[in-house]
Amino acid sequence: MKVIERLLLLSFVTAVTPGPHYRRRNNSDYLVNKLCSVREHIRGHCEPTHFKLTCRKGFADEWLNGIKHEISHLHVIEWPGKCLNVGQIQEHFPNLKSLEIINSTVLHSFKENFKATSKIENLTVHGLTSLWEIPPEIVENMKELRIIDLRGNMLRHIKAGLLRGPKLQRVYLSDNKWDCSDGGLDWLAMERDNNTLRKRIIDYYDLMCHQQLYRGKPLHKVMDIIWKIRHTCPMPCACTMTHVVSDAAGTVIPLITVDCAGRELNLPPANLPPSTTTLRLENNKINTIRSIIQNREYQKLADLYLDNNSISAVKELEGSEWFTTFRVLSLRGNMLKQIPVYAFDKAFQANNNIMHVFLGRNPWRCDCHFIPRFQSLLLKYKRVIRDLADIRCSKSSDKTTSLMQISTMPLGHVCSNNDIEMPISPINIVNLVLFGLILLIMGRFFYDWHNFKTTGKLPWLSSILP
Repeated sequence: MKVIERLLLLSFVTAVTPGPHYRRRNNSDYLVNKLCSVREHIRGHCEPTHFKLTCRKGFADEWLNGIKHEISHLHVIEWPGKCLNVGQIQEHFPNLKSLEIINSTVLHSFKENFKATSKIENLTVHGLTSLWEIPPEIVENMKELRIIDLRGNMLRHIKAGLLRGPKLQRVYLSDNKWDCSDGGLDWLAMERDNNTLRKRIIDYYDLMCHQQLYRGKPLHKVMDIIWKIRHTCPMPCACTMTHVVSDAAGTVIPLITVDCAGRELNLPPANLPPSTTTLRLENNKINTIRSIIQNREYQKLADLYLDNNSISAVKELEGSEWFTTFRVLSLRGNMLKQIPVYAFDKAFQANNNIMHVFLGRNPWRCDCHFIPRFQSLLLKYKRVIRDLADIRCSKSSDKTTSLMQISTMPLGHVCSNNDIEMPISPINIVNLVLFGLILLIMGRFFYDWHNFKTTGKLPWLSSILP
């Protein structure tokens, strides 16, 4: 008995003693959900006009006593709470046909849902700057709902369920802050038929994207692009729209990334979505770039990542138009032993778009024939070849070259005094021959001119001409 008395006394002291008692009431979200009652705001001002009631900054107490069958139109203006209990509104005003919630800037959530007995035909919500989304559960049981007007709020997302009412005819959504970049609106992109929920959005072509990379772009154009990407993305790759730009005519142009990394591919995909700019093919089993260079769909590709494949040669790049326009080329972790240095040098000089090239972690052949020219290329374009520290000789028994960084390696490690330090390429041989012929012709000309001036004798060639 004494134990019970002590427990009662302790509970009484805890209840009246100030200080934290670790109750959930300190959680504001819990308070919103627990205490969201229209009776919390009974100091408002209400004006009835026939069957219409306009209440500002809450309800007057008299309108929450009993059930007001005579009210068919309710305007709630400047609601002072963060939450509005729509279930209680339907309970107090069961014959509502029109409900408007206007300029309630602190309202950011609703509690309960409209029941199946709701007679509301027109639901209007304007000026709610703290509300990002209206859950579809709020209206899914409203069998008489015909019009939803959500213009002029801060809505970012909308679910398809909000538009599924059996009698719903018109939905207005313009002048909101739609976020086209996440999954909240993707269902709109897939609505392509005429008999769809999207047809109920009267101002669909007036909607604008607001968040992140699609800011200021028409929502319907972004949704069309998303639809096209989903239907042209090659299996088993993943496609994303990483950016959008507009040309002078206002055409929205997407920049698309196709991610095929780690898919066990032996060949790159044959087709890409239009406007693909980045293709990721890392960690596959690709051993040639021929199909990439020869495929017309790859011509506008800007960034190509081929890390960790089995590519042993890139001679197909020589003379390729793509090689003079690309932006990023990554060939790290392949089987490259050498590259056509002259072709790389020529392409890099002509390419005004080039930003990054990665050639590290390949088993480069370190001999006097290749290394001097390759090292010269690396140093000449060290601004764009971004992984010089990883471009090393292949592992070998020769300790002077094994795994040595090529850009800083002394040429004496690969070229002895008897070797030709800078091998002459075929084009240089041709140039030397032409230079020798020019000198020979000029020498013969000056000799004949001097001989004619002193002796008056014409050159032999001139004497035999008719």
